[in-house]
Amino acid sequence: MKSLKIFLLPTLLLVSAWPSFAQSAATSANPVQRELIYCADQMSHEEREAYRAKMQAAPTREAKEALRADHRRNMQERARVAGRADQCEARAQGGGGQGYQGGRAK
Repeated sequence: MKSLKIFLLPTLLLVSAWPSFAQSAATSANPVQRELIYCADQMSHEEREAYRAKMQAAPTREAKEALRADHRRNMQERARVAGRADQCEARAQGGGGQGYQGGRAK
């Protein structure tokens, strides 16, 4: 009887922990691909999270494109007012920054 308990305890622990192992394996195999946000380095963390939430809530591709266009205009205006009008544009054109890449990560 005692040997049965010694065998069952590790087996039960392994079985109860299995979903955690399976979930972490699935998560690391399929990482979430995030869109690079246009001029993200000029935004606060809260602004980036709000933008992502709006994008996730957008029901259609057209709605997402409209949000991107509006965001781009707002960021360009913010940069212009701050005297950094060219800062976002250089990155968006492939300058190596975190600029908007047409909805895709490079």
